[in-house]
Amino acid sequence: MDNFRSALNAARQLPDPQAEDALHGLLAQNPELAPAEEGTLRYTLGIILLRQEKNTEARRELEQACRLLEKSPGAETALAMTALARIQLVCGELEQSLSTDRNAHRLLQEHLSPDDPRMAPSLFSLSLTEYTARQLPEAEKLTTEAKRLWEKQLGPDSLEVSTCLNNLGRIHEETDRQEEGIAYHRAALNIRRKVLGDHPETAFSMGNLGTALAAAGKWQDAADTLQAAIDCYARCGHTSGGDIEGYRRNLDICRSALALEKP
Repeated sequence: MDNFRSALNAARQLPDPQAEDALHGLLAQNPELAPAEEGTLRYTLGIILLRQEKNTEARRELEQACRLLEKSPGAETALAMTALARIQLVCGELEQSLSTDRNAHRLLQEHLSPDDPRMAPSLFSLSLTEYTARQLPEAEKLTTEAKRLWEKQLGPDSLEVSTCLNNLGRIHEETDRQEEGIAYHRAALNIRRKVLGDHPETAFSMGNLGTALAAAGKWQDAADTLQAAIDCYARCGHTSGGDIEGYRRNLDICRSALALEKP
């Protein structure tokens, strides 16, 4: 069993395509694994597949992992459930995802301390599901707590923190707190500029900030920021796509509003 655990840990260190092959090999070589060991392996494989957007395969592995691990429920069971909830949300199964995510979060609270590093991804996952279900106060609370944990674990300028700030910006916009929303988007953009430089995620943050500025009627700042987002995307080799087209439409709205303001 020590050889199995060593091989599993080694597979986790590989790039995702090689890790996927190594984990499939481990399954084939160990047909008589105990439920906990097989569940852990399938959970690891499910995460690798999820990162590669192989959602159908990832879902199959994560469902099996949850069934195997539920025989001795604990933190790893909850983490597998959190990953499964992400797949369910991608597949449009909102109610099922919400139930899975909430159960996973309750289980983690039973088995982990509030500041355990593994809590942050679970909090963030549940916040996305609650947001999609339009439970905005709950989504805000969960995102804020995930942000606090990631700031403590990874530092205030981590990309994980920037994603939380971006989502808090959206929530504040949608609950008529425009200035707070703009501030969160600016903070997210500052981190991504610092960490990533010119990058599609940086451009995405610029576009979100520009859209928030437009919603607040700050037409010139919005137009400048939206144009900067489109230019940043272009420098990264992206000139089309849903987000870019949306920012172009918002830029046109800003320009029309500015034209009406001229004497």
